[in-house]
Amino acid sequence: MRIRRHLFFYNTISVLVALVVMLAVNSAATHAIGRHYQRQAEEMFRALPPDRRPEEGTLWIQLDEGMMELLGTVPQPHPWRDAYRRPQSDALMISLLLSGVTAIVVILLLNTLFTRYQLKKLLQPVDALTQAAGRIGSGDFTRPIGHPGQDEFAPVCAAFDRMQEHLLAEQEKTAAYERARTDLVAGISHDLRTPLTSVKGYIKGLRDGVAQTPERQRQYLDIAYRKACDMDVLLQRLFYFSRLETGDLPLFLQPADLGEFISRFVSEAGPELEQTGGRIELTVSPGPHPVSIDPEQLYRVLSNLKDNALRYAGAEPLTIALTVERQEGWESLRFADNGRGVPEEALPCLFEQFWREDQARSAKNGEGTGLGLYIARHIVEAHGGEICAENDGGLSFTIQLPRRTGTELPPQGGAPQNILQEVPPCLRS
Repeated sequence: MRIRRHLFFYNTISVLVALVVMLAVNSAATHAIGRHYQRQAEEMFRALPPDRRPEEGTLWIQLDEGMMELLGTVPQPHPWRDAYRRPQSDALMISLLLSGVTAIVVILLLNTLFTRYQLKKLLQPVDALTQAAGRIGSGDFTRPIGHPGQDEFAPVCAAFDRMQEHLLAEQEKTAAYERARTDLVAGISHDLRTPLTSVKGYIKGLRDGVAQTPERQRQYLDIAYRKACDMDVLLQRLFYFSRLETGDLPLFLQPADLGEFISRFVSEAGPELEQTGGRIELTVSPGPHPVSIDPEQLYRVLSNLKDNALRYAGAEPLTIALTVERQEGWESLRFADNGRGVPEEALPCLFEQFWREDQARSAKNGEGTGLGLYIARHIVEAHGGEICAENDGGLSFTIQLPRRTGTELPPQGGAPQNILQEVPPCLRS
């Protein structure tokens, strides 16, 4: 719109200037030609015999070249010279012709100048866009166009700059993602090598007869089994991660009572924590707490939160407190530990893939892929719920699941009662 206004303005200026020049040329030409004919008339008047000359105040006109004839006596307010009309008509025709030609020349000249000026202004942002496109093609997203004008190209240049910022952010994100993948491969190699070495060592000891008593053999087998389960957990997380990346995460929802489900999880996870000197506490508000869940997937969420607390809480002894309560339209589960928490600036990053607070892999037991909380978030969101984290005397996670319509619970012997039987033994530690 601004370009159209500029063009209209420049064309209007050209026409007005041409009109002014035309009027000036017309006036000057008329005056000059009139003076020329007036001098001719005076010379012709003086060349007439005295008895043929008209008196002052009479109207006279030239009929032929060099011939003057008196038509009659007419009172005039001006001298006889002002009554000479035919030469003035000729002067008007010539002056109009000169004025028209001059106006055309002026309009063409001004339009040429204004057009060149406007094209120069138009091509500046076009050239800037062309150069920016070339920089983007070479992978440089750091130099914005920064078009300062307010013309039609300003929104285009601004959108182009926003596109560059988005591409730069995506480039940095992709680079960080690739670095994380490289670190993940190195971490997996380390995490698999350690238990695999233990399994090989204990099996070799059994084969070589190092464990000669049944009790010793049983101990070797138990250790090898636990290490194999550790590898299985790691591989299942990687498999889960690949399914999340492809969007292939089917849910098999079943009606359940959240309080009863968490109670069964506590009964399974409690002995493991007690072996490490920790404990787990459960508080369930008056129910019922009806939800629709995939038991295996939700158990995976709780296992990931428990493993995260065991590895990173840094508390001796570790205490995990679970609280189930009703909220408006939601069933809420709070999972809190008494550890050291995480820095406030790290809280938004907890659920990102490959993220670990200790990037040097100095967590307890040297384990951790940075996938556990990422998987937990996706599973909760797939249930239509939300998960968030905060520091509250340790690290606290809050999971909210939509309350199932109605309060009917599954019959005895249904999914909630056998829920842990659906979880692979290795995931139950």
